[in-house]
Amino acid sequence: MKEQKRYTIGVDIGTTSTKAVLYQDDLQISDSAYVGYDTIQTEVGMAEQDPKAIFQAVMTTIRTLMENNKIKDQIDFISFSSAMHSVIIVDEQNDLLTNCIIWADNRSTELVAQLKATTDWKLVYQKTGTPIHSMTPLSKIIWLREQYPAIFKKAKKIIGIKEYILYQLTGEYKIDYSIASATGLFNIHELLWDKDILKLIGIEEFTLSEPVDVDYRWHAIKEEYADEMSIALETDLVIGASDGCLSNLGVGAMDPGETTITIGTSGAIRMVTNEIVLDAQGRTFCYYLSKNRWVIGGAVNNGGNVMSWLAAIFSSDDSPNTDAEIGIRLEYLNQLAGQVKPGADGLIFLPYLNGERAPIWESEATGSYIGLASRHTTGHMVRAAMEGVLFNLYEVWQLIQEVGGPSKTIKVTGGFLNSPLWKQMLADIFDRPIQQPVSFESSCLGAVLIGKGIEKSNSLLLEDRDESKDWIKPNEQVTKNYQNSILVFQKAANEMSKVRKILNESNE
Repeated sequence: MKEQKRYTIGVDIGTTSTKAVLYQDDLQISDSAYVGYDTIQTEVGMAEQDPKAIFQAVMTTIRTLMENNKIKDQIDFISFSSAMHSVIIVDEQNDLLTNCIIWADNRSTELVAQLKATTDWKLVYQKTGTPIHSMTPLSKIIWLREQYPAIFKKAKKIIGIKEYILYQLTGEYKIDYSIASATGLFNIHELLWDKDILKLIGIEEFTLSEPVDVDYRWHAIKEEYADEMSIALETDLVIGASDGCLSNLGVGAMDPGETTITIGTSGAIRMVTNEIVLDAQGRTFCYYLSKNRWVIGGAVNNGGNVMSWLAAIFSSDDSPNTDAEIGIRLEYLNQLAGQVKPGADGLIFLPYLNGERAPIWESEATGSYIGLASRHTTGHMVRAAMEGVLFNLYEVWQLIQEVGGPSKTIKVTGGFLNSPLWKQMLADIFDRPIQQPVSFESSCLGAVLIGKGIEKSNSLLLEDRDESKDWIKPNEQVTKNYQNSILVFQKAANEMSKVRKILNESNE
């Protein structure tokens, strides 16, 4: 009898959608599925999502793979990646008391400023490796405690989106070290919840999930959900890690000096180290990936969301908003930007539409066009925006090298790879060859590699890989032109920070 093929599934619970990828045993992709969901923004600074909708997205993507491929008894395991910094409160009956408050929510900005003014915030950073910012669960929990004391009093558990989903599937509250290390509550030196920080924000350790390593497995799933997803009851679930850390793993950037740049809805630059590396000024993160592997870097709030914003404002109000229609708009905007010379004829865009994390760490920051003149067209505005996102990331890259050492190679991931223009801009602005992965879904692949075992599967990932392929080289002449643009951007960013302070003072 012919032996059945074996498969694994990597699931990435992202900001705008959940993606699931079906891999053969040799890591070749057999199939993929995704389901999108909305972000709720009914007040300034708000960014929430419906946990039940995200759970259904996970169920639907897995079920789609199973039904399309008829392989119920051939799945070795399902492993999970998810976005960081989310907060959900559930009550004694494990029912939802809040939506999922995601990383982009910045309603705790004022409380973060107070926290920095009244505590030794650098000590908190040195313990946790997570910068003090409104993105973090630490600040969100303080905000919830002050704004919604009645809800806070009813809290049985304070969890993130991956914990919520895996609790539904298994009945257990567990959190992986990687997600925990991004909360601002977790002592990365001891791999434990930090008792002093918990006392500072007024919660007990039992309110949080039990921390476990990234390869932790459940050997069974609730029967009702196994049936709904068309998977075998005994299918293993691997807890996995955070999307950013797994993206590095998925593209094979695992050695010191190997750098990954991701631009999805937001963006990040990351580098793997063999030890904890922290910045004296608290400007970079240091998150757990696996034993003796840490990911240092800086995340930005503004990446692909800038292009989505442009696609929305440069369309008529009655235009349909299907994925296909948005894709057509973005392609058109790319064409317009491609007709404009590098540097956008002196137009500069500061991309801080959702405030900013690295490198400026200003939750209240706002975006700006600087130098706008009547000669500038839609194409200029689009190109300046694309360049602005990259100039901002370039500053983060400089900071990462200052903290973690020189960047030897750059690998890129994320939805921006769908734009040939944007990825060529990155190579030109950074003045480095960049390598794009074979698969864009690097976080899903990273989750699967965790399940297989990093050392074993990393060699499998690199096997038969022709490293000469898929490199994008910088254009030497364009790179020279961008050197001045980068300096102008940096000076403009510094000056606009002063202007924002004046505007904020005038509005008080």
